Amino acid sequence: MGAALFGRPPSTMATAVDVSRHLQCPICKNLLTDPVSTTCGHTFCQGCLDKHIIMSEPQCPLCQEPLSTKPSVNKAIEALLQEFLQSQLPNMELFCGELDAVPCDVCSEPLTYKAVKSCLICLLSFCDEHLKPHRSMARFKGHKLVSPMEKLEQRACSEHGRPLELFCRRDERCICALCVETGGEVIPLETERERREIMQQNTIEVIERMIKQKEDKLQELKESDAQYQALLEKEQQEIQEVFAELKEVLRRTEEALLAPLEDGRRCLEKETDEKTQQIQKDILKFKEAIESLKRTKDEEDDIIFIQSYVATPAELPDDWTLSIDTELHFGTLRNTKAELISEIETHLEKLCTIEINRIRNFSVNVTLDAETAHPHLEVSEDGKEVRDTGTRHDIPGGPQRFDLVGGVLGKPRITSGRAFWMVEVGNKVGWELGVMREGANRNGRVSYKPDEGYWAILLCGQSKYGAFTDPPVQLQLATKPQKLGVFVDFEEALVSFYDMEALSHIYTFTRCSFNEAVRPYFNPHPNRDGPLVICPVNQTDRSV
Repeated sequence: MGAALFGRPPSTMATAVDVSRHLQCPICKNLLTDPVSTTCGHTFCQGCLDKHIIMSEPQCPLCQEPLSTKPSVNKAIEALLQEFLQSQLPNMELFCGELDAVPCDVCSEPLTYKAVKSCLICLLSFCDEHLKPHRSMARFKGHKLVSPMEKLEQRACSEHGRPLELFCRRDERCICALCVETGGEVIPLETERERREIMQQNTIEVIERMIKQKEDKLQELKESDAQYQALLEKEQQEIQEVFAELKEVLRRTEEALLAPLEDGRRCLEKETDEKTQQIQKDILKFKEAIESLKRTKDEEDDIIFIQSYVATPAELPDDWTLSIDTELHFGTLRNTKAELISEIETHLEKLCTIEINRIRNFSVNVTLDAETAHPHLEVSEDGKEVRDTGTRHDIPGGPQRFDLVGGVLGKPRITSGRAFWMVEVGNKVGWELGVMREGANRNGRVSYKPDEGYWAILLCGQSKYGAFTDPPVQLQLATKPQKLGVFVDFEEALVSFYDMEALSHIYTFTRCSFNEAVRPYFNPHPNRDGPLVICPVNQTDRSV
């Protein structure tokens, strides 16, 4: 019974074998459950005996002796049964009681061992005991054992019930041996697995490379974040330092303007005190004169009255008005205002360094478009230099070419975003730089006005700088620029110019009506003092 119940041979101990035979129910042939004994000495499962009595005569199923009394639970056999179960089940973990455990398909109920392997050929799962034939018998050597699997029926052909052991490349599906058709390009599952394992490994390597790329990007992102955090902190510190200096300037200016007022307040208080004391003395004198007059008022002797009469005191000079001299303060205010504005502008100009560092991020590779150049202009092969030779070149004209003004346009076209480039002007005595609306007039006399599509600055006569506004304005520059930066913000509609060596701002056109694409504009002027040179992009790269 032990072998039938537990799915494995009984214990080698003789006592266990002998006891197990006496613990079987003669009716169900299984291990006794709630054992009861009859008066004739036979023992059955209580449930099995009750069913027997109901379906037949109330007599013993073995010896047919009548059952005169109701059988009672046999405590001795019940205790023996419990001890037997404990001795036969030393490790309950081997039995299938967990929700995710796969049971052995060979073990008998009610206690089933956990499966340790599943056979993809037999389509069964086996416990350690029932797996032994697969490990020892030659006919099972070709069977493929895998970790315990549920729903092994899904491994069988739904049409023939045979194991799925072949792969049809044409249909891209697993099949059994009976599903084979001519021309189906059928191969063993193992062959297809090997091919797919190679594909899988390649896929893993591709994904690992993608992960590595993402990890590298993540590292770059972290480094960029740290870099820009440092940059932002640096710029914040620079701005705070500038405004700290401005606050100090304002504080000193405030003190300078308030100091005369404090002096005036002290003088006013002194003058008020002095005049208050003088007026109080005068009042006292008038009161004394009244008292003296009252004393002689009732004198009966005329002579004495006349002789003792006190003359009315002379009226004191009316010098009670307070005065404060403010003329000095007006002059101080005017001078201080001019000095303050000058000093504030000087400090605010320090912010230009931050501005220039930022616009370097938008550097673009500008080249000259020789097809737009005036016939007198000579453009280098790399499109980075232009000079006025003073000699007309025999080249075909066209609406895209400047025919009177010595100009040339650059590339690329700017239609959105921001763009920055730098031009070396050196010691030239004249030039024009800026941007031009692509559809602006290039033929005949050009009107350099923003309304006509030109936003540019110029140098003429060696030292006269100006901006082509309407009307033009003259620019006062502290130093002569050698390298100029041009910055365009298409969305903000502005064009700014900078002295890149002095790190200072020159001029900005705002509210520019671009309306269409704009292009860099250059005019080297008709002189022999060298070309205009567009600086390489790497010279304008930002350094943190």
